[in-house]
Amino acid sequence: MRGLPGPLHERYSTRGGRCAIESFPTSPDGLADALALLDSVEFAIGRVGVEGSAGLGRHVAAFLAAAGFDVRAVPAKPTAERRRRRRRHKTDPEDAEAIARETLADPDLPAAGKQRRPDPDWDALAAVRNRRKRLINQRLRLRNEAEAVLVSLALTVRAVLPQTSRVRPRLRALERAAASSIQVAAADRVNLAWLVEAAGDVTRLDAREGTRQEDPGPARPARLHAHRRVWHRAMDLLVEVGDPTRFATEAQFARWCGVAPMAVSSGEGDQAPTHHRLDLAGNRQVSSTLHVMHVTQVRSYPPARDYIASKRAGHKTKREARRAHTRHLANIVIRRMWADHAQRFETAANPATPTAA
Repeated sequence: MRGLPGPLHERYSTRGGRCAIESFPTSPDGLADALALLDSVEFAIGRVGVEGSAGLGRHVAAFLAAAGFDVRAVPAKPTAERRRRRRRHKTDPEDAEAIARETLADPDLPAAGKQRRPDPDWDALAAVRNRRKRLINQRLRLRNEAEAVLVSLALTVRAVLPQTSRVRPRLRALERAAASSIQVAAADRVNLAWLVEAAGDVTRLDAREGTRQEDPGPARPARLHAHRRVWHRAMDLLVEVGDPTRFATEAQFARWCGVAPMAVSSGEGDQAPTHHRLDLAGNRQVSSTLHVMHVTQVRSYPPARDYIASKRAGHKTKREARRAHTRHLANIVIRRMWADHAQRFETAANPATPTAA
């Protein structure tokens, strides 16, 4: 099934033969018709593949998951490679067949989406995080464009600006009319006017990004309210991980976020590998958060220093000890998220009965 305004659905038998192919609109009625088609088959459906499950196919994946199907996210690259190897056309029916065959061939495809069940609190938290990221991206775009214009200014104007490579101090100087008394050409006047406007836009984006967002509910821990930087890191972690129960083991979570070392060793035979390197794949935002946690703890947290010292005493290099500590933090994080998730949904399922005072 494709994540398009008119998704195609293709059914395959257990032997890989095509049973049917139909198209449905991405609407409540269309999704209901697709569900009816899936329910009408004579064999059990093991899993359903959706391409673009994080974008256009999000509603399709959520609808089928709510109906009880095992929905898997099918990356676009394997289906494109399958089509290229077989020199097939690029059409919706061909794409639907490639997605179905990839789903049938790979039982280890990841689950579609980051939530196994509807979670309004997580949706609100993700909306707050995405709003902040959009503001940061707008500010970054303005600063990059301003830097290109600052370089093109006349030398007489650049001489009165702060002698630094940073953009903000130079924009602030122009906003304070540092170059107002200099005679410049018409093109420089236009550029200076735009830079003053850009300086005001950057200041307003700073204020909007720094403003406290509305509380998205129980998803935001109360202890993080007073620590803005910690709150942003925790928000990234909660949004990226989503439902922690989609990770069956600590090793699976570590591999997903890219903190599990990759073996790069040979000559040991059937013994354990002795050399490892950093995993360059995985979720980089979660990996970055874990790295910040590692650096902060090593600076000021005695148990973290003791952990590094014990690894160094075990003949680990400094780099290997740092990687081991980051992996240790990943284990702690996923255990805590599992516990919090279980407590949260247990409390929702069995609310405490209020008693009279």
